[in-house]
Amino acid sequence: MTSLVHERDRRKVIWPSYFDSRLSRDAGRRARKSYCIEKPDIERLSLVLKSMNLKFEVEKDKKHPARWWENEGRIRVETNMPKSKLIEAIAIRLRK
Repeated sequence: MTSLVHERDRRKVIWPSYFDSRLSRDAGRRARKSYCIEKPDIERLSLVLKSMNLKFEVEKDKKHPARWWENEGRIRVETNMPKSKLIEAIAIRLRK
């Protein structure tokens, strides 16, 4: 007999717009503005995540629901770290 219960995907979804200094918090920025950069992209976020030794998957064809017309892509990160701490850790390294 097969189980109908599916295990929930616990990976954290990270969008480049979380780190875009041009956006307000209401528009989707999640990191402190002082840690953000202009036009962050998937490649730069990937380098930061590699330097943090985290497992992740890049999904370049995904669009943020609030900005469906922009093809920014997203990254799914495997970690037990709370999402807010993960965003802060990425943002600090992104500025360097």
